[in-house]
Amino acid sequence: MENPFQELYERLDRIEGLLVSVRDHKASEPEGEEDRLLNVREAARFLGDAVATLYGRTSKNEIPFYKRGKKVYFKKSELVAWIEQGRVKSQKEIQEETALRLNQ
Repeated sequence: MENPFQELYERLDRIEGLLVSVRDHKASEPEGEEDRLLNVREAARFLGDAVATLYGRTSKNEIPFYKRGKKVYFKKSELVAWIEQGRVKSQKEIQEETALRLNQ
């Protein structure tokens, strides 16, 4: 008689193998990934912008960047901080701030 749970055990083994490979992949990523320097193409892909748009932002000093000779670089962590600076408050946050100011 065949074990009715055999297929379930096989699936669990495959899932466990996938989880181990994901864990090992994450462990192999270099630390300090956020401080890694990105070139223009990598930064544009990260931001979802065209390369020309990114160059435009650097020429207007709208975005943090590094320049060495003719090469332009970006720190991933600084790009994330730059994006976070553009956070727009929710309607609820605006209402709460207004209420606080009116009650002062």
